[in-house]
Amino acid sequence: MKIMNFELQEFTKFLVELKLGGKDSRMRTRFCKLLAERIKQIEDEREELIKQFAEVAEDGSILVEDAGDGRQVYKLRDRDGFNREFEILMREEFVIEENAERKEMLHAIKDIVLNVDMQFEGESAFVYDRFCCIVEEIN
Repeated sequence: MKIMNFELQEFTKFLVELKLGGKDSRMRTRFCKLLAERIKQIEDEREELIKQFAEVAEDGSILVEDAGDGRQVYKLRDRDGFNREFEILMREEFVIEENAERKEMLHAIKDIVLNVDMQFEGESAFVYDRFCCIVEEIN
């Protein structure tokens, strides 16, 4: 199964909000824990990019500046370079190997997503269609 890094948060949120019981709920929990590990890895790599591109004070702390709307943002030496590298990170595929250990979980997730008892419209219909495409790759 392949899913883009930028899709992980939304896919996790979609799954967590479903009302499931028994085995489906357990399989969803296992799967979401797997996604959460990847999300944590992405957050760690984002922090490393910030350290790589940020301006640093004499004490080693990362400098911040006013974004103009009341928010504070990191002061970056090369904002375009950071944005380019972060975009590359978010466009990476997360491949979940379909091995014997994960087979039951992945098939349960596929069944849950493809047979969800919900109606979609507007943008959520497109998002749901993408989730279906992701799980349809599961053999």
